[in-house]
Amino acid sequence: MRALLSIMILVHFSSFGQDWRDTLQMARDAYKKGEYEKALGHYERIQKTKPSSVDLSDEMGQTAYKAREFGRAEKIYQQGSANKKSTAEKSRNYHNIGNSRLKNKDYDGAIEAYKESLRNDPNNEETRYNLSEAIRRKIVEEKKQQQNQNNNQDQNQNQDQNNQQNQNQNQQNQQNQQNQQDQNQNQQNQNQQNKGQGEQNDQNSQATLPNQAAEKMLDDLMKKEAETKRRMSGGGNGKSNPKSGKDW
Repeated sequence: MRALLSIMILVHFSSFGQDWRDTLQMARDAYKKGEYEKALGHYERIQKTKPSSVDLSDEMGQTAYKAREFGRAEKIYQQGSANKKSTAEKSRNYHNIGNSRLKNKDYDGAIEAYKESLRNDPNNEETRYNLSEAIRRKIVEEKKQQQNQNNNQDQNQNQDQNNQQNQNQNQQNQQNQQNQQDQNQNQQNQNQQNKGQGEQNDQNSQATLPNQAAEKMLDDLMKKEAETKRRMSGGGNGKSNPKSGKDW
């Protein structure tokens, strides 16, 4: 009975082991066909069934990199760092981390990874070239950011100038409007004043005419009265015949 149980356990583990190997082969076949997303899915399923002694981080990381999932590739390479024992393995692992970061435009992270790779393998010319490329791209990006910052500052300054000009123009327009209102008010006051003077002149003219007529009537009356007195005094024909009071 115990022998039968042992056989069954061995068969189970044998089929279990064969299952992850089949999945690994499917992953590798998909990778060769350029089906990187599909291959990555197979590799992820293997992680649950493969023995812990089997390190597939390099294959998985490269598959994720080919699938342009650079963040996942970096994470996979970092998780596999603990399994790298030799300086050559460590150098290659940090090189791959640097490549993943470079693709994600993490230039500072890529530079640090390439430096660490060169510490383990100073003669790796490919890593040295990638390091110089990461530094070059960082400089270009910084210049681009500085240019954008300068452009933004210029735009802000121009905007401030435009706002100031608009504010000055609005103030000038308000001043012109106020001046026009004052001018209109002054003109209205002048018109009212002229109208008042015209009415006063008319009143004075109307008062002058009756006074002149009255003076003329008075003058005529005085002339008539003088003529009447002159007639009564006998001086109407210009001759006088006085008579003496005595009769001699």
